[in-house]
Amino acid sequence: MGRLRFFLKVAFICNICFLLAEASYYIDYKGHFSELLKYILLMGIVVSFPLNLLVLFVAAIMLYRRKIAWAALPPYVFIVNAIILIVQFYFLF
Repeated sequence: MGRLRFFLKVAFICNICFLLAEASYYIDYKGHFSELLKYILLMGIVVSFPLNLLVLFVAAIMLYRRKIAWAALPPYVFIVNAIILIVQFYFLF
């Protein structure tokens, strides 16, 4: 259960990087933050979607089978990750 909470939080951080990466297409940085933007793009575009999909799938199955309780997870992180997953489907596909 502790690992699932950890991976939910890691997926949340990657999802924030995804939102920043999508925003970077619309904002002109004029060469500033180029080194930082490389890592944000990698975490946001490459890592975020598969990690978010896998973690939410595992969490949903564990909640369905009642292996964990809803209170054991951080519910706001789970809900925000689910909303961002829908946004990722929209932007990536």
